[in-house]
Amino acid sequence: MLPWWFWVLLWTVLAFATLLFLVLAGIRLFRGFMALAHEVGEAMDRSGASMDAEAEDRDYPEPTDRTPAGVAALFQDPDAARQGYEAGKLRRATARRNTRVKRKALRGQPQRVSDLELF
Repeated sequence: MLPWWFWVLLWTVLAFATLLFLVLAGIRLFRGFMALAHEVGEAMDRSGASMDAEAEDRDYPEPTDRTPAGVAALFQDPDAARQGYEAGKLRRATARRNTRVKRKALRGQPQRVSDLELF
């Protein structure tokens, strides 16, 4: 059996070690938070500066004519509905291909052979 003063000493050392660990962890957490706050401040300064710059005019594509929403396909002729669906699908694919060709031409990137419609 160990004397009573050993137990008091042991628990005192354990309590101080726990307190020291918590203080050091708190300091590390505080420093990490301050570094994060500094980075967020710099990011906000950069984004604020980029928002103040004059914006370039964008050339938005013309809106395509689409089937109005709410047309009840249930009451349409199935052949007409299928034909409208296929036509819209082809129109959208062509618009995507044209946009892709323009974008790659602006960037100087090589074009897909299938996009050039050579065959």
